[in-house]
Amino acid sequence: MELSIVIPAYNEEKRLPRTLERIFSYLGTHYRGAYEVVVVDDGSQDRTSEVVGQLAASYPQLRLITFERNRGRGVVVRDGIFAARGEFVLEADADGSVGEEAIVRFLDYFRTHRDVDMLTGSRTIQGARVIVPQPWLRVALGWAFILLTRIMFGWPLYDRINGFKMFPRNVARDIFSFTRESSFFGEAEVVYVAERRGWRVKELPVDWSDNRDSRIRPLRESWRSFWGMFRVLWRDWHGVYTSNQTR
Repeated sequence: MELSIVIPAYNEEKRLPRTLERIFSYLGTHYRGAYEVVVVDDGSQDRTSEVVGQLAASYPQLRLITFERNRGRGVVVRDGIFAARGEFVLEADADGSVGEEAIVRFLDYFRTHRDVDMLTGSRTIQGARVIVPQPWLRVALGWAFILLTRIMFGWPLYDRINGFKMFPRNVARDIFSFTRESSFFGEAEVVYVAERRGWRVKELPVDWSDNRDSRIRPLRESWRSFWGMFRVLWRDWHGVYTSNQTR
């Protein structure tokens, strides 16, 4: 099997079916390899697991992993990564904010470039398109986050919190063996761990659309991410990300 797509989900009974239908439709006409879609239900209180189970009857590529209690995005993504069976693993959002064409494009990039170990989607570099923009508050907070992380970490990449990332499976498992964040800053931690462990990371532009049904609370998540930065720095200071390094 060449590809596993890991999608974390929490109370996504309305948005997730549309996202899955779009993925299966696109891959059905633009991709001929073997693949699976692994949905990890993070203790949803709605019918997320039920609707995924219904879709699985029509799509044998669909797998469901469920947890009884909510543990946070970073934790369930890690579980999905370790359950994935594909040669390459893609992490994607349940709201389908990144266009499906990026799935095959990222795979093609890996096939033709041996100088990269991880690809991450970017909404801000040349070639990216924001089809439906975010509300002004989330845009402002996003750019403030970019500026702050560049000051604190010296990160050259711009879109650190984009939840669209692809890796060879061995790279993904190495990285997620060391990630600890359950907050949305976990997306940035993934990139940071990759770089600290010597993996080569590259941004590729994506088409991105904001989902106005998002339940993310910008101020609360910004506050949690702010403290997440310091937790990542503390772990790095104590050698968490480079311990038992085998590369």
